[in-house]
Amino acid sequence: MIVTFKNISTFDINANLHFVIKIVGTSHRRGSKLGTNCSGFNINHELVDGMTVGEYQSMIKRRFKVSDPQFSLTKHLKYDVEKGYLELHG
Repeated sequence: MIVTFKNISTFDINANLHFVIKIVGTSHRRGSKLGTNCSGFNINHELVDGMTVGEYQSMIKRRFKVSDPQFSLTKHLKYDVEKGYLELHG
């Protein structure tokens, strides 16, 4: 199965941690002067083509604080799939 912008809305990311992230486009996210907050821009600096969704979530837990208002294990990944920057393969 391949999850793209066409079917991400009905896909349960948390139930499919084994899916592999494929970078298929260029993200146009911009950073802010807020430092290393849990924004999609900062997450994408850590994103590696071929990492699993579980590895992605572990990276977020390790790299960012839960108290950060932007902290989410799925929001940024779902957004990037919706925009066509990423696909999930499993």
